[in-house]
Amino acid sequence: MRRLLALLGLLLLAGLLLTRAEPFAPTAELVHPPDVVGRATPITVVARDRGTGLGRVEIRLVPAAGGVPVVVAARDFPRVSFFGSGVHEATVAATVDAAAAHVPEGPATLEVWATDHSWLAGLHRGPRLAHAVAVDLTPPTLDVLTNRHVVRQGGSECVVYRVGADAVRSGVEEAGDLYPGTAGVFADPTLRAALFAVPPDADPAPPIVVATDAAGNRREQHFDVTVRTRRFAERTLALSDAFLAGKIPPLLREAGLADDGDLVAGFRRVNGELRRATEARIRALCAHPTPEPLWQGAFLRLPDSAPLAGFADHRTYEYQGRAVDRSLHLGFDLASVKAAPVPAGNAGRVVFAGPLGIYGNAVLLDHGLGLFSLYGHMSAIAVQPGDAVARGQVLGRTGDTGLAGGDHLHFGLLVDGTWVDPVEWWDAHWIEDHVLSRLAAFPRAAVPGASS
Repeated sequence: MRRLLALLGLLLLAGLLLTRAEPFAPTAELVHPPDVVGRATPITVVARDRGTGLGRVEIRLVPAAGGVPVVVAARDFPRVSFFGSGVHEATVAATVDAAAAHVPEGPATLEVWATDHSWLAGLHRGPRLAHAVAVDLTPPTLDVLTNRHVVRQGGSECVVYRVGADAVRSGVEEAGDLYPGTAGVFADPTLRAALFAVPPDADPAPPIVVATDAAGNRREQHFDVTVRTRRFAERTLALSDAFLAGKIPPLLREAGLADDGDLVAGFRRVNGELRRATEARIRALCAHPTPEPLWQGAFLRLPDSAPLAGFADHRTYEYQGRAVDRSLHLGFDLASVKAAPVPAGNAGRVVFAGPLGIYGNAVLLDHGLGLFSLYGHMSAIAVQPGDAVARGQVLGRTGDTGLAGGDHLHFGLLVDGTWVDPVEWWDAHWIEDHVLSRLAAFPRAAVPGASS
């Protein structure tokens, strides 16, 4: 009996040693280790433990020359059972503000400390990871060089500014969107040109120019800009049974949306879900514009055409005299003869050609500096992605594909994915005053391959 009790005691002790006194220390990994830490630096740590589970993870900044370590982020993992926390892997993400932590500028060490619930945790002193960084609390320099900017709600403008070499992101911020500045346009490498927009459905708050460095330090500068508000047209469109029956089932099927046989409910899904998905796809296609401007002069309009709908019309759709849905029309509907040739509005590069949701068969051109043009509802397309096109080159022919009620062209212009009023870009004087004269005020960069 005594031997049995002794054996049981040894087994119990071995179990305790294996479960509560396990010798494995936690490990830590820095995801995308930063070189600099500033006022808003994202830090992500993945901590792991093979035994009792994580107990606490701390992110510390230790100034050079014997400075006092500062805990800038921490997360606890409480014990939930006799065996520990049971958390064997965790991601700790934090935005570190070295200024708020009173860490001075200069060299420092980013340390990650991690403990577990083992009885032997006290033997595993010291950081699990140490990474050398520089603390930088000074935002980039920023200076707007152009003035007297006037932009209408739903319109666009151009600004030129100088930014410090340490800036990694800069541009014009408006209504929560950043319209990035483009480098390489001018001979001076510190200059940036930015086309920006004031969306038609946004509160017309004054835009600002911003710059951020690798440490997350941000500088803002207000500049000489006037935003003029506008009133847009209100239009009511009647939905016929023939239109709904001919358009909605195929569009639902192509988009993979539910079709319960209710044509009005299907129209709402197309006008809502499919429209949002189409806009998201267009914004993604506009995410990587050609840096240098490719266009010259005013944009062409579909020849001998009449407008069926204008930019930013507020549409109300009625069925049998009852309002069933609403939308904002972001472009011009232009009608000519059936299957009319569609010219490129200006020189550019084809980034998309094919079916595009509510716009049916469409072509999207990149004109450089963040400017794009879209041609929708086409019956035929004559270009392919990657093609360079000249101003006036035929892209295809008008049609009634997508959510179109008849043969016409939907023409739209976008600045970094935000729809803007084409009327401005059809006007050579507006382009000269608001864009080209601003670009011409500073020496331009040499064009690669050009003769000297």
